[in-house]
Amino acid sequence: MNPRGTGWLVVLGSVVVGAAVQAATAVPGLGTASTPVLVADAAVSVVALVLELALLAWATRAIVHREPLGRLPGRLLLWSLLVAVVTAIVALVLGAGVVLVLIAALCVLPAAAAGERNAFKGFRVFRRTPVRAVVAALVTILVAGVTWVVALAAGLFLTGALGGLVMWLVFGVLLALLLLWWTRLAARAAARSGEPATEEPVAAV
Repeated sequence: MNPRGTGWLVVLGSVVVGAAVQAATAVPGLGTASTPVLVADAAVSVVALVLELALLAWATRAIVHREPLGRLPGRLLLWSLLVAVVTAIVALVLGAGVVLVLIAALCVLPAAAAGERNAFKGFRVFRRTPVRAVVAALVTILVAGVTWVVALAAGLFLTGALGGLVMWLVFGVLLALLLLWWTRLAARAAARSGEPATEEPVAAV
């Protein structure tokens, strides 16, 4: 199978499996479970989210660059963990700030997937393709708003695991599409600067 086909399979699998795991952690009755069960449930949810973020960024890079997947960069897992932790903290302090974390994640995750030692270099898209980056950021904010409405609707009309499944499927699909867009944007920014697509080689499978 060509790299793009493999990448799309990884995207599909990540979204579906990630949504199923998140839905399973929201089954009725868990709210009254013992503390160890609740901690384990939260841990599974976080691990699933981190893996989904990393796999989506990894796969969208293969799709955009038409390259074999290679191995999953360890730095990408660390950045995905950082994104998940920061998102959780910001959501507790100021819910509206999550969209800014999302935009930051869409900058750093493609850079980490490309093997950048410093994933903050992903923010160069705002310097090298400013108009496209601002448009992408505005669309991301709009998508986040629509996603919030969908999440509320799912909570009202679909309860328990089914509501969680629908909500996380929507989250996963939209995140994959946004990562594709921002990964293409990062590739364009790198092309304009004449830099290589990645700082270090990625072994092919």
